[in-house]
Amino acid sequence: MKKVISIVLLLGISVNANAESFFDNAIFGISLINQNVDIEVSSSGSSVTGSDSGSGIGLYLDKYYKRKYRFNSTLSFINYDTFDISQLMFSADYLVPVNATVSFYGGGSLGGALQKYSDSSISDSALGLVYGVQLGSIIYINKKLMLELGYRFRPTSIETDITSIPGTVTTINDLSESYFNILLMF
Repeated sequence: MKKVISIVLLLGISVNANAESFFDNAIFGISLINQNVDIEVSSSGSSVTGSDSGSGIGLYLDKYYKRKYRFNSTLSFINYDTFDISQLMFSADYLVPVNATVSFYGGGSLGGALQKYSDSSISDSALGLVYGVQLGSIIYINKKLMLELGYRFRPTSIETDITSIPGTVTTINDLSESYFNILLMF
């Protein structure tokens, strides 16, 4: 019986010692985001299209596997003149190392976005599904610090019924963005 208990304890200790913690190769970061949206406003059978640009910040949690794969979660807030967009996105990327300090990546993303009007005459909001692809590059400064530059193409369709103007619907058709990240590995 003592031998069985000893073997179980040894296996338990060796498995824990060799297991990778969630925070091994985990990266926390902050992102500066410039987002462009295509907007369509329709009312009484007519519609007007336009575009707008906003800027904001994002918080990142990345998990790397074998320096080839990255899984990412991002919580971001983008401010526009008359509305704000908050996003929670999850993405997976495939990394292509060029050398020890530079990697390119590409991948897909899925998540949700909340559009909320901040204009004093309108107080409506809408939640929508967001998906897309991203491309970019990562520069490894040292073992703890990385810089990232990328572009995300995100078609979407977030419709907001403007209750203060009956029959008016605002639709965001695109949430594409360029971004710059400062990432810290722990």
